[in-house]
Amino acid sequence: LTGSTAFAPVLSELAQKYRDHCGGEPDITVAAHGSRTGVRELALAGGKPQDGATVVAFSDGPRPASYTQLSESRVAVSLFTLVAHDDAEVTDLSVTDVRRIYRGEIRNWKQLGSPDLPLVLVSRTSGSGTRSALTERVLGGADEPPASSDDCVNRTLRSTPVLRCELDSTEQVLDTVARTPGALGYAELRAASPPDAPRGLHRITLDGRAPDPDRLDSDGYPYREIEYAYTFGRPPADSLASSFLSYAVDNGTGKGVVATHGHLPCGTPVGLRVCGSVE
Repeated sequence: LTGSTAFAPVLSELAQKYRDHCGGEPDITVAAHGSRTGVRELALAGGKPQDGATVVAFSDGPRPASYTQLSESRVAVSLFTLVAHDDAEVTDLSVTDVRRIYRGEIRNWKQLGSPDLPLVLVSRTSGSGTRSALTERVLGGADEPPASSDDCVNRTLRSTPVLRCELDSTEQVLDTVARTPGALGYAELRAASPPDAPRGLHRITLDGRAPDPDRLDSDGYPYREIEYAYTFGRPPADSLASSFLSYAVDNGTGKGVVATHGHLPCGTPVGLRVCGSVE
């Protein structure tokens, strides 16, 4: 199982529960390196097994249109959130102000009613589905400004309006935001919430709306994305990949694991409506 680092904790627990369900077999490996990276590697491999195993790539958001050979299953709706260092006293931002921040028009928290503190944007690399969801669902399709720092502290590119760095995983983003005054980042909801989140940061609501899987079909919280599972072609009905995906989407235990991690399973009545409407 590869792809989304945001969904990796779910995959690890699903793999363990599935093994228990099957009496300790089979061996399922979770190796998440980012949504786009996982989907791209699956497509380029052309269906060839990796180390003798079938690959299933999980992605926060849909595959590129050119990867027509990939078959999809909708697993869940994933919720994401902006996070800020605790020195930034802002707890709610309008989507308009978020877009102004990422355009470089707002460079200091004092412009938002917080103490005088330069903004530091802590972002994911381009292979991240969490970043893609931010771009599409919150920033209106506009990309983030270029990276201007290698360590999230010192500038390596001074021509950009705001200091911005890129990191490889959800955990790296959260740890960096928690220790960097003025930092603003983003992450999957469960990882950014107590008790999993590191101390020193807090979540930011958007236009007064908080991420809540129980209200997704009514409140319009924007920073969300469907979690897709991709295989190269449709796996045979009697294959391990098909059985595992059925367990994740339709089995009560599987859906419970997904929900426990703060996602909305597509295999529930509300999930069916939301998974069918998020395009």
